[in-house]
Amino acid sequence: MSAVTELKFEPPGPGSWSLDYTHWTRPVTRFQAEVFPEQFVRGFGESLKRYGLLLDYLDWEFVNGFPYYCPRPVGASKDAVGHPPKHVWDELRRTDPELSERLKTSAMAVERKLWREDLQVWDEQTKPAAIRDHLQLQAVDPSTLTTEELLAHLDRCRENLKHQIYLHHLYNVPALLPVGDFFVHAQQWTGRSAIEFLGLLQGATPISRGSADELDRLARAIRADSRAHALIASPNPAGDVLASLSELSGEISTALSAYLRFVGYRPVNGEDVGEPSVLEMPEVLLGAIRSAVEGVNVGPTRDVLARRTAEAQDGVPKPHRSAFDELLAEARTMYRLRDERGLFCDLWAEGLTRRAILAAGKPLAENGRIAYPTHLVEAGYDEMRSLIQHDDGPSAEELAQRARYRAEASFVDAPPMLGAEPGAPLPAEWLPPAAARMERALGAAIEALFMAPEARSEARKVYGLGVSPGVYEGSARLVRGTQDFAHIKKGDILVTKATTAAFNTVLPLLGAIVTDRGGLLSHAAIVSREYGIPAVVGCTDATTRIPDSARVRVDGEAGEAAIVA
Repeated sequence: MSAVTELKFEPPGPGSWSLDYTHWTRPVTRFQAEVFPEQFVRGFGESLKRYGLLLDYLDWEFVNGFPYYCPRPVGASKDAVGHPPKHVWDELRRTDPELSERLKTSAMAVERKLWREDLQVWDEQTKPAAIRDHLQLQAVDPSTLTTEELLAHLDRCRENLKHQIYLHHLYNVPALLPVGDFFVHAQQWTGRSAIEFLGLLQGATPISRGSADELDRLARAIRADSRAHALIASPNPAGDVLASLSELSGEISTALSAYLRFVGYRPVNGEDVGEPSVLEMPEVLLGAIRSAVEGVNVGPTRDVLARRTAEAQDGVPKPHRSAFDELLAEARTMYRLRDERGLFCDLWAEGLTRRAILAAGKPLAENGRIAYPTHLVEAGYDEMRSLIQHDDGPSAEELAQRARYRAEASFVDAPPMLGAEPGAPLPAEWLPPAAARMERALGAAIEALFMAPEARSEARKVYGLGVSPGVYEGSARLVRGTQDFAHIKKGDILVTKATTAAFNTVLPLLGAIVTDRGGLLSHAAIVSREYGIPAVVGCTDATTRIPDSARVRVDGEAGEAAIVA
């Protein structure tokens, strides 16, 4: 019996609550559930207001560790479902100052291309400050601290994590809006689906390949050094190989240090302190380095991309081609912000916070207070502090039970909806042109991020959204949890529930990707295009139908993955 079948799932408030299948692969820790909702609501809410959108904020709660969200439109009561009648809406437009202000703001945002200003702030201020804050915390070795010093350090890590979650979602709208705007207009002008235009964004987000510059530098150094090359080819344990590499003098140790400086403390399997960081999984790290040394063909050439763009332009009526080119340029310019927010903000902060928690958990485990240092991540923050400072809090068995629950629980058992049935969105034609454009653009981007087709699997074949073209045949590597990452070998087909930016370290190893969840702008869709490997997302049940090690053929254009042996 599933770990969640006996639990009650009650709506956390009035309204219609939807399960978020995209950002986590399993229930989150109590620590994460405590810090995430407030910062998400605040950051996304400020972003929506800045662009004059009519969604006030996206309410967020965790129910039994599973994430649920509920839209809260401007001016609507919390128990309202769907849009008001036309005459009521017209009266609200006339009398509600907040609505009037938002409609004016949306026109300004379109005219000024406000997202460009936000990208400049991101590049010149927000991202450098986030990196600086992370590196300051990373320079502290929590294992050397006294109890009081460790508690203070943990406090700083937690506050940094909260701030980074806020920053991530403060940039939600500029990251999504121009891409959605391009999709809406391209479909309108050509009658073709958004999926046909995805390839035009390929190459626009190099960060989605992880720390590509640092990894490329390390790979070049290893190729030029016979000692290093022999080391990574040896059958020795991955941890020993990495330690030996770090002891080599010159460019090797410098390049390895630079690579680990940026990827080492990012989690591998999701956005939570409950997920291990890259440094805790040396097999994954060494596999990525070996793959980079052998060379990976990443993405299309400029000539291929130019040909694709010209072919797409040919399908656009001549009066709209100039506008098509402009919208494509805006989408390509902003596309990298989608993944950069996670990699430079909250993912890095998650890993640094986890490092502090594990340092505190080690003496508790040595004293028999908890079973393993990793079980301390299952405590809420107040529980954690009490355990560290006073040896008082949840029992070892209670924390072990929480760990078992998160390991065994499945999104399949969590209801997709809680509360009232969702109502229809406000018709865009009721709005002024600029506001209508903004609402359609954001709606298209969110749909491309979250939505997936209905299940239509066969006995030996699953179907989904083909988001990166090509055909590849190889061994399926079923990843249900962190423990499965160590088994990934170069050329494997990743079969998993969903990927997040946390997966970037393993991506150089893969020949193709198949996921249960995710839409056209999901992380798996983006990174597969950047790596130029076939991918099918949103298959709904690939992880239950495709056995580990099965021979599978993935067709990224047809949107299917078939078991062939």
